[in-house]
Order: sequence, then C-alpha cells, then structure tokens
Amino acid sequence: MRVTEANPRPLGDELTTRIYLLLLRMPNPRRAALLHEGFTESEVASALASLQRRGMVDASRREVIEVFPPDATLPAYAAELDRQARATRSAIDGLAHMYYEARSGESGVRTSPEVSLLDTVDEIESAFFRAGARAESRIVRLIARSERMDRVVIRHAESILADRPTTTPRNLERLVVFEQSILEVEGAFSALETMRADGIDVRLTPHLAFSVLAVDRSVAVIDISHLEPGGGGSLYVQQRQLASALMDMCIGLYALSTPLPRTPSGPALRRLTERDGQILALLAAGASDLTIARQLTISQRTVERRVRMIMDELGATTRFQAGTNAVRRGFL
Repeated sequence: MRVTEANPRPLGDELTTRIYLLLLRMPNPRRAALLHEGFTESEVASALASLQRRGMVDASRREVIEVFPPDATLPAYAAELDRQARATRSAIDGLAHMYYEARSGESGVRTSPEVSLLDTVDEIESAFFRAGARAESRIVRLIARSERMDRVVIRHAESILADRPTTTPRNLERLVVFEQSILEVEGAFSALETMRADGIDVRLTPHLAFSVLAVDRSVAVIDISHLEPGGGGSLYVQQRQLASALMDMCIGLYALSTPLPRTPSGPALRRLTERDGQILALLAAGASDLTIARQLTISQRTVERRVRMIMDELGATTRFQAGTNAVRRGFL
C-alpha cells in the first residue's frame, strides 16, 4: 500500500514496523521497491538502520536487503525488550512512592527533606553537581536523548556524569548508558571514546524512558527534561530506599546494554588502517554507513568501499559476521 494523504506517514517504531512487514512480503527485497511504495530515502534509511540494529535484516549492501527469518530474530528481540521492561517495572513501586511522597503534606509544600521537586534545568544541573560531589564508590548515569544532552556529550565529554567534582575519588566506578541513537550526532563517537579514555565505562541501549543519576545508593536525580524542556517534574532523591531502588534499576539496564565497541588495538590487520579500525568499531555498534560517514567526516561512498574491504579482510559476508570475526580474532 502506497503512503498517501489518506494514510499519514508513520513515525518511529510505527514506520519501522510498516517497512518490516513490507520486506517480509517481498520475495526479493530491494530499496527501490520501498521507495516505490512511497517512502522517502531518509525514512527507508532510518527504518533499515533500526531493523539492522535489532538483527532482523542486513541492509549493508546498496540495493539488496537480506531479511532474516522472523521466527529466528523476533524471539531474541522480544526477550531483550522483556528484560528491559522487567528492569523498569522493578522500580515502579519506589518511583510511585517517591511521586506521592513529594506531593503529600500541606497544600503548597513542594519539597521534603528526602525528596525535592526540580522545576528548571538550572535546578537539575545543580542537583547533578550536589549528587556527584557525594560520590565515593559508584556513580551510574542513564542518559535519554535530548538536544541539551547531545550538546553536553559533545562539549563536555569528561564531565558527562553530572558535573562530577574536580577531585574524583581514586576507586570511583563510573558507568554511563546512552541511547544508541547518540551515534547519529556528529562527533559523538569521538566524545564517547574520550569518556572511556577517562575511565568511564560507556554502554549503548536502544531506548531509555528517562534520565537518571544514581550515586552510592544514597542519592539520585531523575531528569525528565527530554520530555519537558523546562525540566519541571524532575526529582532530587535523598531517601535511601528509593535511591537504592533507582541504583538497582540503573545497574539492571547497564547489564543489559552493549559496551561501546573499541577501536581495534591488537595486532594490525594486514590491509587496514586506524581509520578502518574506527569504521569497524562503529560497524559493531550497529551504525549505518551514513552514520559512520558523519562520525568520521568522510563520504558515504568511502565508508561503503572500506566496509567491503574490511569484510573481505575478515572473511565475512555480512556485517554481523564481520563483527563476530573481529571479536573472535581479538580486534574488538
């Protein structure tokens, strides 16, 4: 069915689902066939990148699309979503208690000694600093995408964990989970590598419902400014049970997330350069050719050519196999 005015253009997961259903019905899936259905090139590229990250298709070639059997791919994807849902549900009671406690008491009272409502972005950033300054053993950050946080990642990579104090405790464990789509932001891969070089464990996940900073099971900040640009409704939590529950949720999502692939640092591949190593790392992170080109400031055609060479060098016929072979040989 062609996309017409009577059938408004789908967005996000709806777009991806519609294109996936079309691909399943095509005996020989082609990008041109999707364009013929009325989708734009950017819509097709976005949906295919999402499907490839989920392991449902291989869209690495220019025109031909390989669609994997849904009875093999969908159970694994559903299991991953279920694990994320369980981690989020485990925090519901604590978050609900926090919400109602913050609103209890006399009319007009908006704070308590243990839970404070934050009304502005400035208050959120101040809360991040106060919480980070208390860190002694572990600080975990989940970062939902927003224009403000994208700018923070690029400009202040080393302070992304909530304006941490200048003197970092020697044994402080720092963990951060980003939405995978952060790789679509120009310069993000370099910024994330800088953070990792600074000792931060960086991971990627498909989606985050909100941002959280959790510190030592004693204090936490919930940031919903990606939903409400003004920041209203965010929370600063000093109630230990709630802060501990939020830490458990963050650790659970961290465990389910994918480590940021490293640029190969082992023995050099015979024909590949350091730039090829960066391409391979981004490839392993599920980035599309367009995203890789944007991150490394090279042309998409150059990326396509180098990806083919990398796959030849690794003896791989698909991008997934290239990543597997690279891990097996100790390059990632």
